[in-house]
Amino acid sequence: MARLEHARALGYCARGMRRWFEGRSHTWAEFVERGVPADWLRATGDAMAIRVAEEADKAQRAAGQHEVLVPSAARDARSAQKEQAG
Repeated sequence: MARLEHARALGYCARGMRRWFEGRSHTWAEFVERGVPADWLRATGDAMAIRVAEEADKAQRAAGQHEVLVPSAARDARSAQKEQAG
């Protein structure tokens, strides 16, 4: 899902984004409150909308990588504690 935070990260202004949503199948309010599908943004063919979708994808990948790294970081910290205690 692409949300307002992803558009803001690209420096997009709220006034222009609100105007862009007029007459489309997803609304500005929906975008602000819960986001819109990134695939829908891509399907519009609008270059700026596609950039928002890419930013959302990038954020999702970063969040996924963080989730993978946290357990191993915790395991490494426990190993280091055991070595110091050992």
